[in-house]
Amino acid sequence: MKNKKELKTKTQSQKVKPKTTESSALKIEKQAHKHTIKQVVIEAITANNVITNEELIATVKAQFPKSAFKDSHAAWYRSQARKGLLTGTPIEIPAQRQPKSGN
Repeated sequence: MKNKKELKTKTQSQKVKPKTTESSALKIEKQAHKHTIKQVVIEAITANNVITNEELIATVKAQFPKSAFKDSHAAWYRSQARKGLLTGTPIEIPAQRQPKSGN
């Protein structure tokens, strides 16, 4: 009968998984998706300062499908961009007015 050390060594060597190598294209693709929501919002607002909340939400959801980004988040980012707290310089953004429903 084999001693416990020999058995343990043999079973451990069977559990080792072979290393998988990622192609450089896949690594580059993963790095390209390492944006933050903040970066996506800044890019969207600087590209189109009259972007609507719905368009901003769609842009964020395209990059981050599981995100809970909603109107209040878009409004907060828009406010911060106006004040210059996102990029360091204020961005001229027209106010978004919600149409009032007549009761």
